[in-house]
Amino acid sequence: MFMRYGIRSITMDDIARELGVSKKTLYHDFEDKNDLIRRVVDFGMIQSRKFLEEVHRSDLNAIEEIILVNVRIHQDRSRYSPTFHYDLKRYYPETYQRWLDEKRQNMLGLIVGNLQKGKREGSYRKEIHETTIGKLYMARMEMLDSNEFIDGQQSLTTEFTQEIFTYHLHGICNEHGLKIFYDIKSKSETTKAKEI
Repeated sequence: MFMRYGIRSITMDDIARELGVSKKTLYHDFEDKNDLIRRVVDFGMIQSRKFLEEVHRSDLNAIEEIILVNVRIHQDRSRYSPTFHYDLKRYYPETYQRWLDEKRQNMLGLIVGNLQKGKREGSYRKEIHETTIGKLYMARMEMLDSNEFIDGQQSLTTEFTQEIFTYHLHGICNEHGLKIFYDIKSKSETTKAKEI
């Protein structure tokens, strides 16, 4: 409910009604709305950590790995209402900052690790500076959520995010890496066509 409608507009009464429990039951498990929001955000961070651990344990190549991460980022962004981030930042700044710091640290680590892996595998350009590119990647993702020039709904479309992702890969991949990417993309499009 917070993700769909924002935080301010949702009351504890709304949550109790949605869950089919009394408000008293809700307050048995949560001190107040602040406690509930902290725990909701903590749960989201735990889910993100689990995803990152799965990515690290996988035996995907660097390009398959970054495609998986990009799909997850797109799914996460499309689930969250911009109002949720605005409310969290404005009314719960400590929780917001903790969430933002962890997200930045985890994602930067994942992107830098992916760039190093791609260089080792011979699919990314050897001369790229991993930390700089990682920070640019993160800045671009954050810019999409707070940009007046790019319409918020447009930035959530699959076509838009695919174009940005392809642009990113053209910046980091060598010829061998781009061949891998377009082979994967072609197989994916063939599979989707067969499903239709």
